Amino acid sequence: MPTVRVKAVNVSKAMELRFEWITDHERFLALRDAWNLLASSAVETVFLTHDWLGTWLKELAPDAELHVLTAWDADRLVAALPLFGSQRTGRGRHWAFMGTGTLTPNYLDMISEPASRDWARASFADQLIAASAGWDVLEFDKLPADSETARFLSAEFTRRGLSTTCAVSAVCLYCDLPATYAEYRASRTRATRKKIRETERWQEKEPETRTLACADSEESALSAMRSLERFHQAHWEAKGYPGAFADPRVVSFHERIVSSALAAGSLRMYTLTDADELVAVSYNFRIGSTVQAYLSSYDSRWARSSPGVLLRAFVIEQSIVEGATRFDYLEGAEEYKKAWCTGTRENLRLRIFNRTLPASAFRLKYAADEATVRLARRWAPKNLRERAAKNIARRSVPEKPSGSADR
Repeated sequence: MPTVRVKAVNVSKAMELRFEWITDHERFLALRDAWNLLASSAVETVFLTHDWLGTWLKELAPDAELHVLTAWDADRLVAALPLFGSQRTGRGRHWAFMGTGTLTPNYLDMISEPASRDWARASFADQLIAASAGWDVLEFDKLPADSETARFLSAEFTRRGLSTTCAVSAVCLYCDLPATYAEYRASRTRATRKKIRETERWQEKEPETRTLACADSEESALSAMRSLERFHQAHWEAKGYPGAFADPRVVSFHERIVSSALAAGSLRMYTLTDADELVAVSYNFRIGSTVQAYLSSYDSRWARSSPGVLLRAFVIEQSIVEGATRFDYLEGAEEYKKAWCTGTRENLRLRIFNRTLPASAFRLKYAADEATVRLARRWAPKNLRERAAKNIARRSVPEKPSGSADR
């Protein structure tokens, strides 16, 4: 796809925009500095940072077909839409957000400077239409519902005669943080405050050995990451699931991200230790004014002491101390999260279908799949739903590459 130059409209100053499709991996990786400069004012989630996407590309998708749409004002990157292409069951060309899938990202969107978002959406819609010979289905999953992108693209592509569907694909819980931890704690239910106090008493019995900390070196951060992997795998394998770290490529991805995020100052890896033994780990990122909670787990031998509650309270307290205004639990509306949160955000899955036979076939398939899921949730016995979920989880984990070491 060629580079295209156009005059920008509806912007604060006249710009000679150059649109470029990035399809080469090395070219995308070389965008790091320009991407980071744009991201400093335009990205509010770790999943759209260049480190995250670049590491995903190298560790989990080395053969990905890139379709990264970029807009430039001279040599300044002013907007980007990070997409990659895939073939589904040997037919049909799908373009989706980079990073979609195994890592369970949230809040994916096109990236642009705040003052330029309207024209970026319109211009990128034009560019996607111009490139429509290359795709059958555009699948924008995990778009934040409070962004205008889903509404705009749905209306724009419908206006151009293409079929679209849009549905909620994830619910994320968050808490808007007050100025002090005392205010936050006072806002929690009596049961939650009681549970926090109980875990604090447990810590106070051995205050010199039971310590809470934030990893401040690569060695301590990687040690905590490896303990988190071990705790998580033990928990989920005991329930019959493969766990998030069953794939050694995912292990490698997170260990690389831990190192790069620590160097960038965005990693928040908190730990609870008892006599130099890691008991619980909470893996988070600070992006702008938000702390995003990616994953946490603890050693099951300490379950009766509720170490996760103590560490969770500490993480939120430290987030407030460092000036964060939101703590985001990301995807999942589990009951334990609700006790700590004040609101929810929805993520959407927007699909746009081209005027092709593969697109029509997939539209029918998706509709049938969604109807089946709705029926299963309503009528299938709980044990059958659980068994199906485990089978799907196992099939999603690729075979371990020959010669790879267990981690």
